[in-house]
Amino acid sequence: MRTHYIIQDAAAHMPGSLKFGRYRRIAVLEVERGFETVAMISTHARGVVRVVETWERLNCGRTERDAYSRALRKAEALVADLEERDRRHAHAIIREFHSKREEP
Repeated sequence: MRTHYIIQDAAAHMPGSLKFGRYRRIAVLEVERGFETVAMISTHARGVVRVVETWERLNCGRTERDAYSRALRKAEALVADLEERDRRHAHAIIREFHSKREEP
């Protein structure tokens, strides 16, 4: 099964004492090929292989220094790192396969 990584966000549920501001959650999900978005941040959602990491209850402020923006940048860096790791692993498997074929 071929997979890739996506960043999904959703509204965060907050207690009634926090009435002001918007709060979101962000997750890095490993999903099957063909899925660009999923219905919910859960392993029960169709197409989701695993939830890699989540950031909960992030305040959406007015600047790029708010908690949501910082977590989004971390999630983007994590996705890039995971995809690079998978790419290197795939190349290693291909090299190993070709080296075994060339042996007498």
